[in-house]
Amino acid sequence: MPVGQHSAAASASGYLYQTSWALLELLRQAPHRPDQALTLEMHDDIAWEDASGNPTELLQAKLHRKANAGLGDRDTDVWMSRVK
Repeated sequence: MPVGQHSAAASASGYLYQTSWALLELLRQAPHRPDQALTLEMHDDIAWEDASGNPTELLQAKLHRKANAGLGDRDTDVWMSRVK
């Protein structure tokens, strides 16, 4: 890519990963949660909601293409997580 140009490829890949992960989660858990729904980027990356629209489970989905990531005290993904 020429200098001075920006790419949204990494962000798009991350969002596609979240949607694929959410669909898989929905297919796996739907028989056990028939009255719940999944949302993307509303309460968290992925969230299960009850029939009233209240989140019951919040999930973070991260895609790291270049390196392995950790969840230690000093890792960026832990510090960048939103606390609600």
